[in-house]
Amino acid sequence: MPTSIPVLKGKNPLLPGVGFLRNPFEFTIKKAQEMGDFFMMPFLLRKIFIITNHEVVAHVLQKNQKNYVKSPAYGQLRLALGTGLVTSEGEFWRKQRRLVQPAFYKTQLEDLFRGMAVVAEKYIAELTKKSTDGEPLDIAKEMMTATARIVLKTLFSTENTADINEMYRVMMDSQDYLTFRTVKPYFIPFTYLNGMHRKFRKDIAWFDSYIFKLIAERRKDANPPNDLLTMLLSSKEEETGEVMSDQALRDEAVTLFAAGHETSATMLSWALWLLSQYPEVVQKMRKELVEILGDQMPGFENLRKLTYTMQVIQEVMRLYPPGFAIGRQPIAEDEVLGVRIPKNGIMFISIAAMHRDPRYWERPHDFYPEHFTPEREKARPKLAYMPFGAGPRMCIGNHFALMEMQLLLALLVRQFDFETVKGHPVEPEPLITLKPKYGILMRVKPVADLVATK
Repeated sequence: MPTSIPVLKGKNPLLPGVGFLRNPFEFTIKKAQEMGDFFMMPFLLRKIFIITNHEVVAHVLQKNQKNYVKSPAYGQLRLALGTGLVTSEGEFWRKQRRLVQPAFYKTQLEDLFRGMAVVAEKYIAELTKKSTDGEPLDIAKEMMTATARIVLKTLFSTENTADINEMYRVMMDSQDYLTFRTVKPYFIPFTYLNGMHRKFRKDIAWFDSYIFKLIAERRKDANPPNDLLTMLLSSKEEETGEVMSDQALRDEAVTLFAAGHETSATMLSWALWLLSQYPEVVQKMRKELVEILGDQMPGFENLRKLTYTMQVIQEVMRLYPPGFAIGRQPIAEDEVLGVRIPKNGIMFISIAAMHRDPRYWERPHDFYPEHFTPEREKARPKLAYMPFGAGPRMCIGNHFALMEMQLLLALLVRQFDFETVKGHPVEPEPLITLKPKYGILMRVKPVADLVATK
């Protein structure tokens, strides 16, 4: 006899989880606490399994991962990203993963860090000028700008402000459109009538034209810069010598740009908002920064010494994971923990709920960087914390993102105080990433005496 699990019930038997559509971040955190770590939610003619159980997560993402593909929601992302690593499947994904992986080896990251540091230093100088007038800044937008510049520099070796601004706009508008299609699929036909889809296609056409032009120019360059695009262009299959086509390069470049700045910017926005409420954490961070860096720019080797800064980053991503969930669908019927999983079932792994499970977190809803001391990390199951996913499809750029986050957060906290503007609402909005719905308005003030924090 198959094992039964809790089933979510509601007024509408076909759609009892209306709150799931409105806000899957808050919905799954709440329902996991009420119903346990593995339950089923009817969704029209499908079954959605909400999962925070580590055995089930390991089964889906690791042990039996070949039986699972991305859930239908990822199909919307393909409209913008094409068949990059985030959206591709099967043998094509495995081939692309092998081709892209060398771009993120340690020796390559060290080269990329130098360009990253140059852009970060320029951004800090600009923010210093902005901070003098005392006017509130939307930190969410500021962080998107900073990380977009870094990714464009490391990906394409460009610092063109107009390009950055247009890319930012295209990405934000495209994300809003694709989220709308995912959450309200019944409205998709109307998007072809009201101009939404036409605008989206125009934006993507601009992006494609920009990327293909860069690829064409780079292929002709006898002395190309040592950036991610050059690495992707020179990457070859070991056995066949095959290289990426222009279309594959475009898809990976757009995927890396979108993921590379979005994840880091979102984390940094939440980090500065949380730190503004915890001055004792800021002081502890500054003490570490002054002792290790003084007033110097961080170097590649310095980053690993900033252990408390990394704990802060890990704790921010625990409370507000940019990728707050993972969706999978079985290729064939499956069974896990005695529960039958139908072929059209959706496995919804709630990273947000896992990260607030009181069984594994001492203060599950508090901002508490000490959750990530070495002793506490060893005491927890490995899958209790997975901001970059798990298994073979774990985010390939996780070390790049952490390097970017650590560099920028170290410079921002060492240089500035951040004060939240009273009355401005700060609310998580689960789009493709977990963004602040109304932005985060803050006043930015240069730190008066850095040495005094030592």
